[in-house]
Amino acid sequence: MLRLHRLRHHAVGRHVLAPCSALTHNACAHGTFTARQLSTSSARLAQVKFAHWIDKETGKLDTAKLETKWKTRWAEAKPPVRKALTAAEIDRLFYVLVMFPYPSGVLHMGHVRVYTISDVLTRFHRMRGKHVVSPMGWDAFGLPAENAAIERSIAPAQWTQQNIAIMKDQLSRILTDFDWDRELATCDPAYYKWTQHIFLQLFRNDMVYRKDAVVNWDPVDQTVLANEQVDKDGRSWRSGAVVEQRKLKQWFARITRYAQDLLDDLDALNWPDHVKSMQANWIGRSEGAEFEFALDPPIPDAQSKAISVFTSRADTLFGVSYLAIAPDHWLVSADHLPAEHANHVLQRAKEMLSGSSGGGDRSQRTKDGVFTGLYVVHPLDSGRRVPVYVADYVLSDYGTGAVMGVPAHDMRDHEFCQINSVPVHLPVVEPESSEHAEESKSESPVFTGQGVMRRIPENGVYGGMHSADARTAIVAAAAAIGSGKSVVNYRLRDWLLSRQRFWGAPVPIIHCASCGAVPVPESDLPVELPTNIELSGRGGSPLARATEWLNCKCPSCSGPATRDTDTLDTFVDSSWYFLRYTDAHNTQRPFDAMAASSMMPVDIYIGGVEHAILHLLYSRFISKFLWKTRAYGAAAVEHDSTVSSEVKDAIARRETRGARNGEPFTRLLTQGMVHGLTYKDPITGRFLRSDEVHTEKGTAPRIICTGETPTMSFEKMSKSKYNGVDPGATVDAYGADATRLHVLYLAPPQDVLEWDTQSIVGMQRWILRLGRLVDTACTVCARESIVCALNARNKWPKEARETYRHTHVAIQHATESLEASFSLNTAISALIKLSNYLATVKDREHPTFGFGLVCLVKMVAPMAPSIGEELWEILSQSKCLHNLGLVDASDGRVFAQPWPVLDESALKDFSATVVVQINGKMRFKLEDMVPDQDQNELVRIASTMPQAQKWMFDTNGQPKHIVKVIHVPNKLINIIVK
Repeated sequence: MLRLHRLRHHAVGRHVLAPCSALTHNACAHGTFTARQLSTSSARLAQVKFAHWIDKETGKLDTAKLETKWKTRWAEAKPPVRKALTAAEIDRLFYVLVMFPYPSGVLHMGHVRVYTISDVLTRFHRMRGKHVVSPMGWDAFGLPAENAAIERSIAPAQWTQQNIAIMKDQLSRILTDFDWDRELATCDPAYYKWTQHIFLQLFRNDMVYRKDAVVNWDPVDQTVLANEQVDKDGRSWRSGAVVEQRKLKQWFARITRYAQDLLDDLDALNWPDHVKSMQANWIGRSEGAEFEFALDPPIPDAQSKAISVFTSRADTLFGVSYLAIAPDHWLVSADHLPAEHANHVLQRAKEMLSGSSGGGDRSQRTKDGVFTGLYVVHPLDSGRRVPVYVADYVLSDYGTGAVMGVPAHDMRDHEFCQINSVPVHLPVVEPESSEHAEESKSESPVFTGQGVMRRIPENGVYGGMHSADARTAIVAAAAAIGSGKSVVNYRLRDWLLSRQRFWGAPVPIIHCASCGAVPVPESDLPVELPTNIELSGRGGSPLARATEWLNCKCPSCSGPATRDTDTLDTFVDSSWYFLRYTDAHNTQRPFDAMAASSMMPVDIYIGGVEHAILHLLYSRFISKFLWKTRAYGAAAVEHDSTVSSEVKDAIARRETRGARNGEPFTRLLTQGMVHGLTYKDPITGRFLRSDEVHTEKGTAPRIICTGETPTMSFEKMSKSKYNGVDPGATVDAYGADATRLHVLYLAPPQDVLEWDTQSIVGMQRWILRLGRLVDTACTVCARESIVCALNARNKWPKEARETYRHTHVAIQHATESLEASFSLNTAISALIKLSNYLATVKDREHPTFGFGLVCLVKMVAPMAPSIGEELWEILSQSKCLHNLGLVDASDGRVFAQPWPVLDESALKDFSATVVVQINGKMRFKLEDMVPDQDQNELVRIASTMPQAQKWMFDTNGQPKHIVKVIHVPNKLINIIVK
C-alpha cells in the first residue's frame, strides 16, 4: 500500500502528495520519466474532453446538459445534516447566512447577485477545510402575499407555496449549494409556533406590553393601512380616501431596555462603518436633562401636574419662549383645555393627525401650530409663565411628547415662532469670541452652537459660564428643588409588534373580561390562522370577522373570551430564523440549546444595505434576549451533563472568537443594488421599452418612431422603467456559470452593479479558453512530480520560475479577495491573468505548468461550479494529477479538494528588469537582474554598461559627479549627474 504524506517544506496547495508512487519514483531519482513511461501514460489518457460539450456547428457550449450533469451528482453526494457536532467540527464551523427572500415567485438580478456571492463563499470555505453551514428559507408572511391573494382570489398559503416551489427551482438553476435539509418558511405553523413562543417569553419577562398607538385608518374601507399603502398626498392606495390617524391598542416590545447594550456592542462587530453608524444614529443616545414645567393654573383631576420636557441643551433653559406638545398629547382634551380654546384646538389637532395640514413625516414639519390657552411655570423662575402650543412636529411616542421651544438657539423653533406669532425671548448664549459672533450673525438669525452664557438678568448666576459648565449647574439647581434631573435619552422607540392584517403569525394572547390579557398555553401553540376566511382588504382585521376562530375560553378562568386579532410584524419572524436553522425540525422547542450554541454566532451575514437598520436591530435585540435568558450560548450548556467538556470548551471558544454578548452576526457583507440600462424619450421623459429603441453594435441607439437619440442611464431595475433583466432568460442564453462570473466581475459586491448583458460573452469566451487549455494540457505529461521538481527549484529554467510565481500571485489575490476584502471581481481578474499566462507557456511537460493549471481549476470552481467540476474530472481522468504526484480525494470532485495554499517565497521575482534613467530620461535597461539589489550596486553595474559611456562619463572618460540617486526597488534607478 502506498504511503501518502503531505509536503512539509514547500507550500503547493495542501494537495495530497504521492512522491513515492511507482510512477514518480524514477522521476525523483533520475529527474525525468522514461520514454516508455510517457508513452504508456499518454496511452491511458481519458477520451473525455471539454470540447465534447461544444456544438461543432455553433461553437457554443451545451450549458444545459453540463449543468444538469453536475446538479444531479451534487444532489446524490449531499451528506445529511447532523445536529450533534464534535468539538473539532465546532472549531472548524463556518456559518454562512444570506438574507432569506420573500417568495414573490420571481428571481431578479439582485437575488442572483446576493445568492451567487453567498454560494461562492460557501464553496470557498469548504475547500479551506471549514465545516460550512449554508441554510436557506423563506420570509413568507407579509402584506404582498395578502394583496396578491385578494387580487387573484387565492389563499395566501397556496400562493406562497407555489412561489416557493418556483423560486427554489430558480435558485437551483444558478447552481447554488444550500443546506436544503434546514429549509424553513415563516408561514409554516411548525415555524410560527415558535415565533409565538418567543413572544410569550418576552411577555413573561415583562418585555412586551399593550398601549394605545396611532395607526393609518382608511375611513372608506374601514381598515388599517401600512405606511407604504398611503400615498404622498395622504390618501389610501385602494379607496383614495384621505387617511385618518386613529389610536388602537397595540403590542410593543421594550427594545429600549436594550438600547445601551445594542449601542455598546456595535464597536466589536466586523461590520461596514456606515452600517454601524446607521445603527448608532437610529438608537440615538443623547445625554441631557428632563425638566418639569408645572401647569399654571393646575388642572383638577389631570394625570400630571406638570409637563415633562427633555432637552440636550439645558444651557438654553432661560431662553425658552414656548412649550410644544404633540397633537395627541394627553392635555389635548376637552377636559383639560380652556373652554374658549377647546373646540379650535381639538379641530386643529385632528387636522394635524390626519395629515390634512401638510404632507409627509410629521416629525419633519416645522410651522403648523395652535395656542392651547394653557401656561406652565418655568422650572427655575417661578415668576415666568410659558405658553403651551400644539405643534405638528412633536410626536407623542418620542420622548415625553413635549419639547421646549428656544427660538434664539434653534432654527425650527425660530420658524415656528415667526409663523405662529410667538413672542421670541432674547438669546441667552453667545459665541465665545467676537470673531465667532460676527460669523454667527452673517450665517444665521439664530446661534445654535456652544458658547458662553450671556451676562443678562435672565441668566442670573449662570452668566459668564461656558455652555458645558452651565448645563451641569442648571440641572443640579433644578434637581435640588425637584423640577429637573439628568437623564440619558434615546431616539430609539419601543418596537411596534402589532399588525391589523391576516397573513402573519397571530398574537398568542386571549382577552378575558375578568382576567385581562392571558397568554395562550404553550400546549395550545401554534395559534393557527383560520382557513375558511375571505380576504377583501376592507372592513378591518379579517381575523375579527372569523367568529369561530375568534371566540374561545379563557385559559385562566374558563369563561368566555376572544383571541387577539392582531398578527405580528414580519420583522418578528425574521428576527430569529438564523437560530431556527441550527435545529430546523425540532418539535419540542425553537431550537436545541446545544445545537444553537455550537453554531452561533453567524460568521458572515450577506444581504442588502436596505436592511441595515430595522431588520438587523430587531435581530440583535431578540438574539440578545434569548442569549441573556439562556436559550443558547455557553452559559446555556454549562451545566448540561449530556454535553462533554471538550464540546463545552469548543462552544466557549466559538462564542469568544466571534461576536459576543448574544450578538448574532460577526461579520456583515452588504451588497449593492443591480441597476439596468434605461432608455427615456428626451422630450417627454417617458420610459421606453427595449423594442421601442433600435440598438446595433457600433451605432448609437435611436428611438424607432422618432429617430431621436434616447436619454440613457443606469437605474434601479423596475417594471415601470422597462429595464429589468430576466435571470432565467440569461441563464438559458449564456449558462449559469457565465452568468455567475459576469455578475461577480462587473463590480465589487458592495458597489452598485450596472448590468450589461452584451459583455457577458467575454465570460463565455473565457470558459471556452479554459476548456481548450485543459484539453491541450491533457495531451502531454509532466516529466516529474511537483515534489521532485521543488527539490531542485534552484535549477529551474526562467519560464518554470515565472509559471510558479504567476500561480502563487493568483493564489494570493484570489484567497485575499474571498477571505477578507470580498472583491470577487479582483479574484476573477487574477484568474484570467493566470489562464492567459499559462496559455503562453512553451514547456508544458515541466510540472509547474500542470501545477498552475490544477490550482487555476480549483480557484475557478467556487465561482463557476459546473465548469470547475468538469475541468477537474477531465484532469483526473487524464492522469494529469497522478503524474504530478497530486492524488485527488476519494470521490474525485473538485469541491472535495483543498484550496491552494500560498507559498510566499514564490511571490518574489526571480529576476528584475530595472530601467536606468540619467537626469530623468530613460537611457537603457538592466535585464535579468538579481532582485532587491541596493542602489549602490545598481549604479556600479549601470556604469559598466556600454550605453553608460555617453551619459555617465565625460569626453576624457572620467566618471561624472553623481549628485543624487532615486531608486525604486526592482523597477527604476534615476542617476542625477553633473
